[in-house]
Amino acid sequence: MMLRAVGDCTTGLMLRGFMPYIRYQGVWSPGSIRDQVSYADPHAPCYGGHERLVADARRLAEEAHTDAGSRAQAVAQYIADHPYPGLEHVGGVGFVDAIPDSANCELVSAAEYQRLRSEIEKANNEYQVKRAETLSKKNDPSRRAAPEHEKLGWRTRVWIVSYAELEHHIAYPVGKEAAAYMRVRQDNPTGSGSTVQLIDIYHSSKGDVQQALLEGVDLADRVADLLALTGYGASHVVGVLGTTVPSCKVAQEFHISIFGARIRNTAVSVGPSQFPAAELDPEERLALRHVRDGLSAHLPTVAFAAFWNALEREAEDEARVKNLKRMARCKNCGELRTVGLDTKSVFETFYKEAGVDPSLFDRHRSKRGTIQHGGKLPTSGYLEEVFQDLPQVQVAAVAASAKKAGVAPRTTSYLSTCWPVIVLSCRARSDGTITVQNTSFGVRAALNTLPQGICGDAAREGFFGMDSSPNVDPLSFPPIER
Repeated sequence: MMLRAVGDCTTGLMLRGFMPYIRYQGVWSPGSIRDQVSYADPHAPCYGGHERLVADARRLAEEAHTDAGSRAQAVAQYIADHPYPGLEHVGGVGFVDAIPDSANCELVSAAEYQRLRSEIEKANNEYQVKRAETLSKKNDPSRRAAPEHEKLGWRTRVWIVSYAELEHHIAYPVGKEAAAYMRVRQDNPTGSGSTVQLIDIYHSSKGDVQQALLEGVDLADRVADLLALTGYGASHVVGVLGTTVPSCKVAQEFHISIFGARIRNTAVSVGPSQFPAAELDPEERLALRHVRDGLSAHLPTVAFAAFWNALEREAEDEARVKNLKRMARCKNCGELRTVGLDTKSVFETFYKEAGVDPSLFDRHRSKRGTIQHGGKLPTSGYLEEVFQDLPQVQVAAVAASAKKAGVAPRTTSYLSTCWPVIVLSCRARSDGTITVQNTSFGVRAALNTLPQGICGDAAREGFFGMDSSPNVDPLSFPPIER
């Protein structure tokens, strides 16, 4: 077999079996051989400018038309009205195993391949420069909101990654007393096709700046929910810069609330003998997964739900094995009948074995319903309320799951924490700089337990506090009124 060395400025030299150089047209159009190309130029415009152009065309077409035929015509017209140099090379150049029987491709020589590759790279680079210049002109983190939205009192600024993109500096309704503005848009460095957007949420709050931060974070999640729904894809809040006033005046004090308090726990060395060797069935592994989710959760509400799910999984399995049935009396005839498994009695047994009062079951079940189905805001008051019950549910879930895994049920205590909030006092100077001073910090903490066989006998130390020089992202500051 004849071998040929093909050069590539990004991947270096590589030996391949003889594969024809080929230029192909079309990207998603019928007849495209894109899927048959085993090596495609990663810099081809169809992976950059063309996708962006088509996305813009589809978005505008969906807004203006309801039927598929009119939308398709609108997309084609938009592309025709917005010429992009890379469209001369829609598709790309690369190698194929065999020459396809298609009118949308042609064989090219090695010299032609290099020439086309250079043209495609040039078109793509020009597009990237033009796109960066356009975004630079539109991106403006210092823009202000409409007066009616600034009067709501607070601005929470977050970074959100999403496939859906908001228009720059236009108000999007989030609730009766909340609106979102997109200030900065950047391409996601992961190359997933999603974008990173800096979003300002203007909202009201009945509490102080700490309470406003908690409510602003909930509103940010609501924005991400709506972006995921309208963008047909994932959306995540990836950074909370903080909550502050919508604007500030020179020499006038204002506050910023951020998540920045330091929480540190000493590590614990774990030896091979502390790993249980029990073979668990899928149901028991699922319960352990819920426990892990609860121990790793960043919110007490999320932890509470995860531990309850672990207990529920273990209780259903136990009730099924022991054939424990829940009976109820028919309202019409008065006869007793089976209405499912008696998981409550198993829950109460788990509570007793973990040293938890079984009478707390009904209260915990009600709280679980509120968390998973009621939709309460994660306010500081509600988090404190959940924190009161979290340790009991946690120790019951961990003890029940650890017993199935063959871990000794001896326990040790540790602190679990959440919402490390810092409040900063700030003042703007006439030169545009802002001075920052620490005011207070708060970390919610609760005493919890874990089986000692899991966490070991080593003493653990915890520390929480804040730096003497606060680390504040400059983007968290509000615009200064002149």
